[in-house]
Amino acid sequence: MLGQKPSALFTLGIFFLLVTINIAANANDLEHQKEGIDYVAFGLNYNKFKSIELVTVENAGVNSEGEIFEDVFSRQSALKADTYAATLVWGTYVTDYFKTELRYGQGLASETLDGIAEINMSYWFNWYIGAAYPITDYANVFAQYGISIFDADFTRIQKELFIPVDLNTLQLPRIAVIQPSRLEMEEDLFGTNFSTTWLVGVDFSIAKNWYWTWEYGRLLNDDASGIKVYQLNTLLKYEF
Repeated sequence: MLGQKPSALFTLGIFFLLVTINIAANANDLEHQKEGIDYVAFGLNYNKFKSIELVTVENAGVNSEGEIFEDVFSRQSALKADTYAATLVWGTYVTDYFKTELRYGQGLASETLDGIAEINMSYWFNWYIGAAYPITDYANVFAQYGISIFDADFTRIQKELFIPVDLNTLQLPRIAVIQPSRLEMEEDLFGTNFSTTWLVGVDFSIAKNWYWTWEYGRLLNDDASGIKVYQLNTLLKYEF
């Protein structure tokens, strides 16, 4: 009834609820005491190249003045390529919820575009800062932002292509020798070797101090060539 004091059972229930919340909060703090902890990780990367423009030319050469000449044969835009790499990570927790890390990546497997261009990430270096937060007693989520210094392996391949007779122009059949353009495409695929980068991911605890990590993010965005490279990574991490 209105104005009646709360029952002793209700008061006791509220008390135990507050105690339980306090214990859970303290337990969560104990689980996430990360300040001063370092970690190393090693894993594999799946790198997805996007927005590649492949300009194919023929009759390419160098004239007497040392200038490159070529005739455009075809243009293909918004091409994609899948490559694979390995990553080594060293990081440290500056606070319980803030960390910084350095990474080195090394390309392992390349992809060939249209039989005339082989693409792979040669290497890259990353520096990240970011935040981490526990979502359960065995999993942490994190988000990181940083910079990348990178280089690509880009191999141009000459390819012979049979061109059948064209009745509209009365052109006879011929063999065309085609290759990627050196005038309309960057020499090493990318126009720069510096970019911003970001990552989001989750750490799963699998044993004491050991974690299995999954990540997704953008490795680089090259404004000069328009190429973007996205990454999906899995790593084994050890904290000490």
